[in-house]
Amino acid sequence: MQRKVFRIEQMMAGNGERRRVPMPAPAASDHELIALHDLITRHKRDLAALIHDGEQRRLTLAAGELGAAIESMEKATHDILKSAESVDASARLLGANAKSDRERVLTRDIQNQVAQIYEACNFQDLAGQRIGKVIEMLGLVEGQLAAILAHGNGTSPTAAKSEDRLLNGPKLDGASGHVSQRDIDILFG
Repeated sequence: MQRKVFRIEQMMAGNGERRRVPMPAPAASDHELIALHDLITRHKRDLAALIHDGEQRRLTLAAGELGAAIESMEKATHDILKSAESVDASARLLGANAKSDRERVLTRDIQNQVAQIYEACNFQDLAGQRIGKVIEMLGLVEGQLAAILAHGNGTSPTAAKSEDRLLNGPKLDGASGHVSQRDIDILFG
């Protein structure tokens, strides 16, 4: 599997030191300084919009979505394993009462298929660990961005409004701003 190198990694030197970004020439004109100030202001506003959505932090919400995905995978895997255990127990009972070689072969085949289900369910633990690392990284990035923005003007960034509030996906436990199933039933009822 090939690993994608992100732009931030490309900016880092081989020894872990940051590559120096060339600074503008000291003899910048007023026009250049105004343009640079406007560029910095626009980037700060864009960063503020990246980490804030109304009163909530976007990266925190993204981490919450990933956490909810882990919980959903855990529940689904638990349900699958519970059903596989039931099938395995039934296959053992059938095997113990098998009267022909054909029934014993079918019973072993069922048990082999159940064993493959058990092995396939290992994905959940590995995926959960990987997603956990992403959640941790999102928290670190959000903290660094917030610190950069707060350092620049001494205050926390202003909240940016999102135009796609209806595209939030499944509701996280305790999240606000979503329509309840009851409201939908009333609307269509």
